[in-house]
Amino acid sequence: MNKAKKDPTITWSCQAITSIGSAAVLFVSINTRAFASPSLAHINPSNSSAVVKSPLEAIPLPLLANNFIPPQGYSPPPFEDTPSNPFNRYLLNVGDDIGVAVLRFPEFNFRSIIDGEGNILMPIVGRISVVGLTLKEVEEKISEELNRRYLKEKPEVVVNLINPRPVELTVTGEIIRPGYYIVRPGTPLTNILQSTGGATSAADLRSIIVGRRLIDGTVIQRTVDLYTPLLTGKKLPTVRLQGGDTIQVSRLEVGTDRGYDRTLVARTALVQQTITIRVLSYPTQGIGTINVPNGSTFLDIIGSIAPNPDNADLDEIALMRFDPERRTIITQTLDGERAIRGDVSQNIPLQDEDVIVVGRSLVAKVNFTLRTLSEPVQTFFGFRALFQGLSNILP
Repeated sequence: MNKAKKDPTITWSCQAITSIGSAAVLFVSINTRAFASPSLAHINPSNSSAVVKSPLEAIPLPLLANNFIPPQGYSPPPFEDTPSNPFNRYLLNVGDDIGVAVLRFPEFNFRSIIDGEGNILMPIVGRISVVGLTLKEVEEKISEELNRRYLKEKPEVVVNLINPRPVELTVTGEIIRPGYYIVRPGTPLTNILQSTGGATSAADLRSIIVGRRLIDGTVIQRTVDLYTPLLTGKKLPTVRLQGGDTIQVSRLEVGTDRGYDRTLVARTALVQQTITIRVLSYPTQGIGTINVPNGSTFLDIIGSIAPNPDNADLDEIALMRFDPERRTIITQTLDGERAIRGDVSQNIPLQDEDVIVVGRSLVAKVNFTLRTLSEPVQTFFGFRALFQGLSNILP
């Protein structure tokens, strides 16, 4: 009996269909198990069939801490930036006296002053360079050195600053006596300004720049605002000054003085305590110098010089001031009689090295002299020298 031959095409097709069917069953099974997971499926006790929810619907919404939901209109508090980290770290340098303790290995304990080359001398180990490092970094460096050369494991090292080095500072900018100063560690910035004679009347106490050079040559800066605490009564900013720091008191730039109370600043201990006013008048027979408290006004000078009404015209007094920004002399005519009667517009605050010219005819002579100068006055020293030589115009 002849057996029918199997068509290989049919056999291959059946196997393919069987494979595809198995894959489909497997796919359905996997997906059914995934979506029918107890964590995502809701079982109705009255019905044995599972009602499968969408995975996105089943994921619980995140809650805030303690399940707190902020009320409508809530806004988070403003972010307050903290000072730069390098200014909060003490960097060791020449002259610092430190103590080192190695726990469980007292033979390595010692105390040393950093020498002129930036090294400390450690027993058994020898010299170790620590200049420019923090106390934490010195602890790590000594621990690694002991582990590398003598001990099987890194020991615990504690480094303390016993006596910090003196703080050598460079103070520049709008300051009465700029220069180099040596202060004790921990001296507040306000005390340093007072020791320099205070800031000038042109200083901007909102912008005092502290600069520091790191061991790699990088220069970091921090701007300190001493003006805002005067207005608000808040705590002064804390600045931990270190040897080698520079302090620059910025100048109050034109256009940035809006809202800056010069009168308030002038009466604080942060600025120069007295200012020099020069007075040119007939009664003084030349140019006189009057030292008055900082913050004094035009009316204070009128009371100090007590001009003779017979020899001076109080209704025309010239106030002359050198403007370093425009490099020129600014003249303002004031009425002394109105100032005496209480006109605040005539009682303006004075600045250091202001010149007051009393008398109508004398004001005219000074203005004529200024107009006929062969070279304009472009420096403060030229301004001072000019009025020192104006005595010869008096009879």
